[in-house]
Amino acid sequence: MSSPIQRPAVLAKLPPTSAAHQPFSFLHSSLQYDPGAQFVAVAMDIAQGVKVCLEMANSSTLARAMNLDADAGEEDLPLLDVTDTDRIMRPAAAAAHLLATHAEKHIEWLNEHRATVNASEGGAA
Repeated sequence: MSSPIQRPAVLAKLPPTSAAHQPFSFLHSSLQYDPGAQFVAVAMDIAQGVKVCLEMANSSTLARAMNLDADAGEEDLPLLDVTDTDRIMRPAAAAAHLLATHAEKHIEWLNEHRATVNASEGGAA
């Protein structure tokens, strides 16, 4: 029969959820469970990802276009080849779709919950 793992007394006093790594969030801790704040944080993350994809594709397309007018040996190497430029547009489109879907769900939630609260408080629904 094996004996339980012995932990130093200092570690034994730490709660099981304690860890050196803490998830990152741009939101203040008081906003972690606010649906509106959560939506804005997700929208920012998605928009930044789309921006990176589009910048990489645009840079590559621009480099290829400029190379058409460049003298031999003066061409710039595009960041992505033609195939990868096309491929990076797919995650950008998927991320934009994700943002639209998330926004639609958030609007539905607002219409269902906030409009109901406003109506019950005498505000316009």
